[in-house]
Amino acid sequence: MKHTLKFFLGFLLFAVVITSCSNDPVYEVFEEPKTIIDAAYGNDIRQKADIYLPAGRNQAATRVLLIIHGGGWYEGKKEDMADFAAKFQTQLKNYAVVNMNYRLVTFNPVRYMLPTQTDDIRSAMDYVAKNASEFGVKPEFVLLGLSAGGHLAMLYSYEYDTDNRVKAAVNIVGPCNLNDSYYTNNIVYSMAMNYITNPDNLPSDMSQSVFGSPVTWIENGAPPTISFYGEADDLIPHSQHTTLEQALNDSNVPNEKHVYPGGHIEASYNQSNDIVAKTVKFLATHVR
Repeated sequence: MKHTLKFFLGFLLFAVVITSCSNDPVYEVFEEPKTIIDAAYGNDIRQKADIYLPAGRNQAATRVLLIIHGGGWYEGKKEDMADFAAKFQTQLKNYAVVNMNYRLVTFNPVRYMLPTQTDDIRSAMDYVAKNASEFGVKPEFVLLGLSAGGHLAMLYSYEYDTDNRVKAAVNIVGPCNLNDSYYTNNIVYSMAMNYITNPDNLPSDMSQSVFGSPVTWIENGAPPTISFYGEADDLIPHSQHTTLEQALNDSNVPNEKHVYPGGHIEASYNQSNDIVAKTVKFLATHVR
C-alpha cells in the first residue's frame, strides 16, 4: 500500500509539473534584426515611424524604446533623432527602437497640441502592441523625447498612460512646467500657450499652461524618470529642472538629473553619447 501511495503521489507531482510547463507560453526567438521604415501607425501622412528590431529578440523580454522628436510642437521630424536611434540600437541591445513622427500643431486651421500629439503616442504604442508577436517584442515602453518631445514623453507618462504600459521616461532638455513665469511673462511663449488644447477641454479653473504641464500630473507610482539639461539653456531655465526634481521626489518617484555645460543643443545632441550611456544604466536599474 505504501509503495502504491508513493507511486501515485510521485506520478501526480510529475503530472502537475508537466501540465504547468505546458501552460507556459513559448515565444519565438527572432535571430535576425529587422528594420521597417515609415511604418504607418495611422492614416495621416505624419503618422509614420521607423522601427528597429534587434537580433535575438523575443516577446517575453524585448521591450520598446519609443523616441519622440522636438521642434516646439509645431515643427521637427523623426530624422532629427536618427543619431540617438542608431546609438540606442547599439547600446540598448535588449530593446526594440521606434522613432516616430507625430501630427504637428497648426495655426490656420488650428490644430491643438493636446490631445492630438498624446493620441499619436498612444496610437504608435497600440500599433506596436497589435504587432507584438510578429515583431517579437513585449508591449512595454520607455518614452524618450528631446525638447518638446521630452515634454510629451513626460506628459504622456504621467497623465495619459492609463494602461500602465510606460515603464520609464527619458527627458532630454524638455520643459516640465509651462506655467513658469519664465514662459508666461514672455509674449511669444504666452501666445503659444493658446494652442495647448481646445478651451472646451479644460477642467474648471485650470489654465492652458497648467493643464499642459507634466508636473501637474505627477503622483506616486509615476514611471521612473531620468532628465538631462543644459546649464546655460535659454529655452529651459534652471527652474524647470529643479521643479521637476522636487515634484518627483515629493511623490517618491525614482529619478535622476544630469546638467551639462552649455545650452539647448550642447546639452542634447552634442552630449548624445553620454546621454545614451546614462540612460542605459538607469533603465537597467529601474526597469525590471
